[in-house]
Amino acid sequence: MKSLVNMFFTVMALFAFNANAQVEQCEPWQSWQVFKNHFISQDGRVIDLGSDQSITTSEGQSYALFFALIANDKAAFDSVLNWTQEHLSEGDLSTRLPAWKWGLDKNRVGGILDSNPASDSDLWIAYSLSQAAILWDERRYSILAAVLAQRIIREETAYITGLGLSLLPAPAGFEFDNERYKLNPSYSPLFIYQQFKKLYPHSPWHQLHEGSAKLILDTAQQGVSPDWVMFDSNRGFYYNRKNTDLGSYNAIRVYLWASMMAKDAPYKQELLAQFAPFVDTIEERGHVPLNTYAQSGKSEKRGPLGFNAALLPLLAEQGNDELVMAIQQKLMIDKSFTQTRYYDSVLHLFGESAVNKRFKITADGTLQPTWSTECR
Repeated sequence: MKSLVNMFFTVMALFAFNANAQVEQCEPWQSWQVFKNHFISQDGRVIDLGSDQSITTSEGQSYALFFALIANDKAAFDSVLNWTQEHLSEGDLSTRLPAWKWGLDKNRVGGILDSNPASDSDLWIAYSLSQAAILWDERRYSILAAVLAQRIIREETAYITGLGLSLLPAPAGFEFDNERYKLNPSYSPLFIYQQFKKLYPHSPWHQLHEGSAKLILDTAQQGVSPDWVMFDSNRGFYYNRKNTDLGSYNAIRVYLWASMMAKDAPYKQELLAQFAPFVDTIEERGHVPLNTYAQSGKSEKRGPLGFNAALLPLLAEQGNDELVMAIQQKLMIDKSFTQTRYYDSVLHLFGESAVNKRFKITADGTLQPTWSTECR
C-alpha cells in the first residue's frame, strides 16, 4: 500500500511539474530578469562578477543575445549587441571578429585584455543574429549574421587530414607544426551548423557539421566528453600532461547542446546513446559530477548547481523525471548562485528554458521560441 501511495504522489507531482512548465513558458521569464539585473550593465555589458578585472567575454555577450531572443527582449538584445560591436569589435562586427576578453587594467581603465576571438562565441552571435532577423523581421541582423558566418569559415576553420573541416577555437594559437591541433568539442553546437547550411548553402557548413560530429563522438567513446583534446593527423586524438582528458566546465556544454537538438536532427540518436553511461552515473549519484575523464569514463566530486541545471533537458529527454524533479527542487531552495556566479547562471538559463520548453530547435537548426508560436 505504501508503495502505491508513493507512486500516486510521484505521478501527481510529475503532472503538476508538466502543467507548471507549460504555463511558465508563456509568462515573463523571471530568471532572465534576475540575470539582467545582476550581470548586465545598463549599456549592455555582461560582467563576470567577482573576477579580478571585472571581465567581460564574448561568450557572455553571445549567450545574452540568445537569452534576450528567447525572452522576446529586443531592447536588451540591441543593448548587448551594440556594446559588443563598440567595445569588442572596434565599432564594426562586420570587419572584425570580437575580442574574447575585455576588462579593467591595473589602472582600472576598461579595454580589451585579449584580442584573440573565440570561435564558439562568434558562432552564437551569428546564430542569434540570424534567428533574430527572422523572428523580428530585421534585415540588418541578417546582413551582419551572414558576414560573421563568412568570417568564421574563413578565419576560424581548418581542413584537418583525418578529421575534415574543423572549427579552431580561435584564429591563432591552436594550430601547431606537423599537423597538430588543439580542439574543443563544446565549441560546436551541431544545430548551428545545420542552420547555417540552410542559410548559406554555398559555404562548407555541411563539411564543418560532419567534422564536428566526428570530433564529439570519437572523443566520448566512454560516454563523457573532454574539455580539450589534441589531434595529430598521423595518430588521431590524444592527450598529454598539459592537455589531459579532464572534462568539466567546458565539457558540460556538450551534453547541453546535444539535448537542445531536435529528436530527428542528424546525430541526435547517436549522441544520446553515446552519453547514456554518463546519464546512468548521474542517476546513481543523484547529481552531476564536477570532473569526468574521457579515457576511462570515470567521474569524481559534486558539480555546482549550474551543472545540474544544464543536464535537466537531457535527463528529461531520457525519461528521468524523478531526478529532474529532485534537481529542480534543489534549484528552487537555493538560487543564490543566480545572483553571484555568472557561468552557473548561464547554464541555469539554458537548462531551465530548454526543459520548460521556452523554445525548440528544429532538425534544420531553426529556432522557435514559444512567444513566436504558442504564446500568441
